[in-house]
Amino acid sequence: MAPRLPKQGNVVVAGVGGQGVVLAGNIIADLCLGHGLDVKKAEVHGMSQRGGSVSAQVRFGPEVHNVVVEQGSLQYVLGFEWAEALRWMPLLAPDGIVFASSERILPPAAQRNRVGGDVSYPLEFLEHPGLRAVDAETLAKEAGNPKTAGVVLLGALSTELGFPVESWRDALLRWVPRKALDANLRAFELGRAWKQAAPPKDLRPQRTRSALFRLELEEAWCKGCGICVDVCPERIWRLDDLEVARAATPERCTGCRLCEKLCPDFAIDVVQVQEIDLLTRTGGGA
Repeated sequence: MAPRLPKQGNVVVAGVGGQGVVLAGNIIADLCLGHGLDVKKAEVHGMSQRGGSVSAQVRFGPEVHNVVVEQGSLQYVLGFEWAEALRWMPLLAPDGIVFASSERILPPAAQRNRVGGDVSYPLEFLEHPGLRAVDAETLAKEAGNPKTAGVVLLGALSTELGFPVESWRDALLRWVPRKALDANLRAFELGRAWKQAAPPKDLRPQRTRSALFRLELEEAWCKGCGICVDVCPERIWRLDDLEVARAATPERCTGCRLCEKLCPDFAIDVVQVQEIDLLTRTGGGA
């Protein structure tokens, strides 16, 4: 029996910079357009290069005038990261579904004791009937490319959103780079066969591994712009009397590499020097 095409609906793709959120939104929009539906799409990605939140909203139907998702009307969420998925739960319709990757990407600001210990991480909505935890990271590795986790979630969405499977594959063919196509198609099929995964809710302390980092500065290249001082979540960098950056508290470095990435003169290197055992928590903090 041919799938019953949806007449109208909306999807939000949510994650952090570098996960392919915008690409996934484009694939969904392309899919809907290919079936003669009117589509409106909006993106929020200004902070993506700094590891910030990214979202793509897609609304489709016979005639769509805006992309605004009102409270209680959101039908589908693809959460490429667990916390980013939970941000959209208050807008979910009574029968709405959230496919959320069980992967956690912990921002440095959420680390309460600096180097990987106690953390603050959202655990609301765990009992919501519409929440589907998908181990997208593991399935993506099985597909041959860890970067295909988002396509795993697209595969899971395809089991609920009633477009033909062939149409999904055609959209992937149009948007995915040819060199990565085979892995993405495998990831899509694995996503279609998804099984409920365990959400990140275990609060029992356990032993884990955490890295220590060395901060290296090429002083001759530093012009004292102060960008590293402004962007460091742990307030490690200071400018000395000569307007040269100094790592005042290097032991607080969590390895986020914002200073390294945003230094306009490539003067900073963040080097992982060793790993240590820490007693940490897998979910929210105490």
